[in-house]
Amino acid sequence: MPRVAASERRLRRVLAANVRRARLAAKLSVQEAASRAELHWRHWQKVEAGEVNVTLRTLGRLSDTLGVESSKLLAE
Repeated sequence: MPRVAASERRLRRVLAANVRRARLAAKLSVQEAASRAELHWRHWQKVEAGEVNVTLRTLGRLSDTLGVESSKLLAE
């Protein structure tokens, strides 16, 4: 398994927490949010768990679905 840099782990944790917080604030289930973003619910779940790298396309979908600027999803 490839070594994951500390900065990448930190960004994954920050993104995961921000996505979850925004989803809960929007009162959306994982399944509903994923459907709106045209993502598989399991992928959304992995994003919130900080288990996957997110492409710019996925970041845009998350942002649009949650009504939050992409930069806010990456901000500590």
